Amino acid sequence: MTTTPTQDEIVLLARQAGLDLPAEYLPDLIEAYGHVRRMIERIPAGRPHGDEPAHVFVPAKFMPVGE
Repeated sequence: MTTTPTQDEIVLLARQAGLDLPAEYLPDLIEAYGHVRRMIERIPAGRPHGDEPAHVFVPAKFMPVGE
């Protein structure tokens, strides 16, 4: 995401996700969302799929010898 959502948009996202929170929990949700956004922004993006470990994992290499 490039733009920071407003408080109303955060509440809307929560409701769309099935969270029907009481009003007293909404300030905590809005604060927590800011922390989550900062964590998400630190995740590197734009890497090729070949860098994903699932694409290079060969489970047969971990089979016991003789099987």
